[in-house]
Amino acid sequence: MGEKQDGNGPRPGARVRGARVRSLIRIFLLALVLGVVVAMAGDTFNTERVTTMWVGARIAADGSARITEVIDYDFGYPDSDRHGIYRDLPDLPYDEGEAHVTATMDGHRVPWELTVGDDYTEPDGERETATRIRVGDPDRAVTGVHRYRVRYTLQGVVKNGRLAWDAVGTGWRVDRSRVEIHVLTPYPLDAPRCVHGTDGSEHACALGRPGPGELTVRLDRLKGREGVTLFAGRGHGASGVAAEPPAPPAGKAVGTTVTHPLLNALLALGLALAAALVTILLLRLAGRDRPAPRGTDPGTPGPAPPPGLNAAQGGLLVTERVEARHQTAWLLGAVAEGHLVLGGGTHAPTLRRRATSAGAYDPVTRDVFQRVFAGRREVVLGSYDPWFREGWEALAGHLTRWQEGSGLWDAASLRRARTGRYAGIAASVLGFVVAAVGAALGGGRHAAGGPLLIAGAVVFGAGLALARRAWELQRRTPEGSAQRLRVESFRRYLADPAAFPGAEPLDDDRVRHCTAWAVSLDLAADWREAVETSTVPTRQPSSRTVRLGPALAWALIGTAVASARSPSSGGSSGGSSGGGGSSSGVGGGAGGGGGGSW
Repeated sequence: MGEKQDGNGPRPGARVRGARVRSLIRIFLLALVLGVVVAMAGDTFNTERVTTMWVGARIAADGSARITEVIDYDFGYPDSDRHGIYRDLPDLPYDEGEAHVTATMDGHRVPWELTVGDDYTEPDGERETATRIRVGDPDRAVTGVHRYRVRYTLQGVVKNGRLAWDAVGTGWRVDRSRVEIHVLTPYPLDAPRCVHGTDGSEHACALGRPGPGELTVRLDRLKGREGVTLFAGRGHGASGVAAEPPAPPAGKAVGTTVTHPLLNALLALGLALAAALVTILLLRLAGRDRPAPRGTDPGTPGPAPPPGLNAAQGGLLVTERVEARHQTAWLLGAVAEGHLVLGGGTHAPTLRRRATSAGAYDPVTRDVFQRVFAGRREVVLGSYDPWFREGWEALAGHLTRWQEGSGLWDAASLRRARTGRYAGIAASVLGFVVAAVGAALGGGRHAAGGPLLIAGAVVFGAGLALARRAWELQRRTPEGSAQRLRVESFRRYLADPAAFPGAEPLDDDRVRHCTAWAVSLDLAADWREAVETSTVPTRQPSSRTVRLGPALAWALIGTAVASARSPSSGGSSGGSSGGGGSSSGVGGGAGGGGGGSW
């Protein structure tokens, strides 16, 4: 990514380039978090389900029923390890000759077998082991949505002149949508009744009667553990209806295969990063500095800092936002001015206030000192200190107000940057929530899931970039650009003072002042090495200030921040032991049971 340019050269140098790289890393990590959440949300709601269930029963004169079930089963995302479905039927004979089972998948014959299923409770309280019809090829995994058609013969659907049939059992754990039930009898049916819900429920469902011996039920949805039971009395005479119920559904299964959660995560990550990069480019374009006046002298690199700026202000002019190193540089500047004494070791530096009248301080220094020392003469850094924290935060506020009133930035751009940051935070939070909801809806096969995921990821990425890089909107005035050039010239000297042999010799005062600037411009390590290895003669070769000043300053960065910081499954998804309800509620008839995948 190219540097944002002003009229006289690159802006803002290695320090800001490093800040930009770090912000990109943070944006990438947060976008990665979004991807993980999207994958988890999609996976959580990407459960197996029955998208359509059609059940038809042709009742014979002896009370048995030839039952046809068409089940559109959605196995979930593509790496499913399932082989097919099963149906548990407590009243199905464990004999192929009597059960008369046939099964197809997507219109083609498929292997099936009768095995032992789960236990179910009968209406009389007795436990009965179900016969399981297991449909599918154990050597082949199935994914996506498939249509199964299973037919079997069930005895005892009509007993003692009374129809009692669990058309849909409560042993299903998965949700079922668009449930349709048809009953066809050779005789009229009296006082038919339909109930649905969990075991024993007597919640009525709408019942259609196309003819004297026909019943139909349509339900939009049954949740897991809910079933449907039909009751009716046997009338006299013949019903005069056709010998077969309506034709069951044909063709392809209803439903679409859901996108794998990892693909959704990659989509969210890519969209968020793309939106963030585009937003950053737009921010940098909108925040281009106004060029310095023609003929502006950028200054000759040397030991003299730019006039009219202290170390903290110079660093702030480069980064355009207050950072901990600027506050640390302000403290070092107070040491250089003689207001403070920096002592102690590198593990626990101390700040001692000189015995100077309060009138000797400017208003900012007086306010910060009153808060930091709170009547004390000395502060030991390295552990949390509430008074130091109060002064530290007050100092950040003073630096921010200086930036707003210095005339080195366009006032309107500062307001836009401040507003943009808050807007970015709000947008990133909103986008995160919308993307997660979209992933969850997508996992649940809702049509709005994909669009919401895309929109949320884009808003999240753009908001994240705006929150992290709104300072790019700040525009320096012509005078600010000119001062920025002078700071850059001084920074070149601090990075390598040995490259300027004509500079004045280093002494205690010069080292103290330059150390504050080096910390503010993120050159503390370079400056320390430069001073200790410099061939430039010093006026006081034995001075410990020259040797230890940069080392203590470097230690002060971390300890000052520390003093201001507050302490601080796999397995089958099908039905297990669903029970029978009361003889007049759900589960009070023949059949029922449950089903799932294996």
